[in-house]
Amino acid sequence: MKKIVAVFDGSKFSDSTLQYAIRMGLQHNATITGVFSEKMEFAYAGGGGRRTIDGSMQFEHACQHAGIHYNIRRGSDAVTQSVLKESRYADMLLIDASETMNPFTEESPTPFVKDILANAKCPVLLLPRHFTDVRKICWLYDGSPVSIFAFKMFSYILPVFNALPLNVVTVQTPNHTQELPYEGMVKELIDMHAPQAHFVPLKGQPEVEIAHYLKEQAAESLVILGAYQRNALSMLFRPSMADVLVKEQQWPLFIAHNK
Repeated sequence: MKKIVAVFDGSKFSDSTLQYAIRMGLQHNATITGVFSEKMEFAYAGGGGRRTIDGSMQFEHACQHAGIHYNIRRGSDAVTQSVLKESRYADMLLIDASETMNPFTEESPTPFVKDILANAKCPVLLLPRHFTDVRKICWLYDGSPVSIFAFKMFSYILPVFNALPLNVVTVQTPNHTQELPYEGMVKELIDMHAPQAHFVPLKGQPEVEIAHYLKEQAAESLVILGAYQRNALSMLFRPSMADVLVKEQQWPLFIAHNK
């Protein structure tokens, strides 16, 4: 990975996004582009007094201190379009799941985050409110091409994580009589990227069983899942798996689609 785009809300600075960006920039020797919607000031104590700095300055100071190459993009009213444009030329995009790009508090995933997830031109790492080192990977595998695509992109973009413990999680629904395939080319792909993988078969409704399983996992887990592209009509009847997990706001979610 060579380029990471990190998105920062203009009304509240996400320290979690900054910490993940710095850590992954160091791990992969990548350049970080910080996208800021507007100037944001906050106070901090230093030198016997208090003064204000904006979020982009904190980002710049952190990158300089870590010795990371960085870029800063400031001041766009059409922040969604700016982020999507940046995503065309990036390997991965980092964004806090609670980002709103407005002064109001909204339920996660926010409309802004949903728009980015649905239209980003690169994989997105959706971040929890608090930073935690990644020490374990959970891949939500449903047998679909897009699920496999997400795993491949994760392996290519974040190769330093390939040696971590990997759980391949599947769910067999009550009306599904066949097991998801572990044999053949899929098993071969997993063996080549993560021979240490452990398979976790579950039974029931995916939204229920996966959420329950992940709640039992450590906060250091990172979750891989496929596309966020269910159309608006069907989402009225069945929530996206991403929506279910985002509301928990406990784990980084690696989301990729190949549309």
